[in-house]
Amino acid sequence: MKLTARVPATSANLGPGFDCFGLALDLCNEVTIDTEAEPRISWEGEGADELPTDGTDMVSRAIAATVERLGADRPGGGIPPFALHGVNRIPLARGLGSSSAAAVAGVALASALIGSAGPGGDPAMTFAVAAELEGHPDNAAPAVYGGLTVVAEGSVRRLDVHPAIRPVALVPEGIRVPTDAARRALPTTVPLADAVFNVAHAALVVTALTGGDLELLRVALRDRLHEEARLSLVPPVRAVMGDLRAAGVPVCVSGSGPTLLAFEQEGVPVPHPGAGWRVLRLAVRPRGVEVVSA
Repeated sequence: MKLTARVPATSANLGPGFDCFGLALDLCNEVTIDTEAEPRISWEGEGADELPTDGTDMVSRAIAATVERLGADRPGGGIPPFALHGVNRIPLARGLGSSSAAAVAGVALASALIGSAGPGGDPAMTFAVAAELEGHPDNAAPAVYGGLTVVAEGSVRRLDVHPAIRPVALVPEGIRVPTDAARRALPTTVPLADAVFNVAHAALVVTALTGGDLELLRVALRDRLHEEARLSLVPPVRAVMGDLRAAGVPVCVSGSGPTLLAFEQEGVPVPHPGAGWRVLRLAVRPRGVEVVSA
């Protein structure tokens, strides 16, 4: 049997929706398992030279966790009894959900391999296992369900995004921010006024994204809980974000950064930040993980 999981990149938080909002982007990793090939793990694309090939990668760990969760026997040792090959298009450690994509791919592949609820398994179970394993439900949710997702206490609601919404990921080439480092930079308490500010602006983000209101999105993508602390770790990124906002571009930190997620409209493109930046114009992906059989 040969199965391939296709999983989208995701952008979490979306400004004021800290640890709650996520958006699926049409930039997908593909992971293939082949039960008839000689067992081995290989990678190509983003991070190919640094990802482990001994079964300790996130995809393999997610496969093992899913098999254990579903109560099926898994022969073999640390490396699964099939060939696993990943084609990575999502940049690593840049705030675009590469770890969640790997976790979701592993859960979906394991579910399909052992025949749990059809190809890809049960989305609710896929989300639960991937979020628990990787630790970021706000990234796991859009990777599973697609579109715009809101997560609260383990519950997920998916919303369609207006076709006028055109995301642009601005990826700094030479800068990475580990998620745990970005998390440590956050304050442990926040003023009540800042909490209220974020609640109000988060509501506006949902309205703007589902209604296609770019003018409202410029106002809505403001945050007082996490972005300033994270941008303090990467002054060059903070400078670019300031320039974009001064130019009237709706922009926020993607996940824990350092990637910025901007939004453009017809005839008003997001300007290129200059040397050392990669600009990815990506549609919102309405679908989450897909598993296909070759």
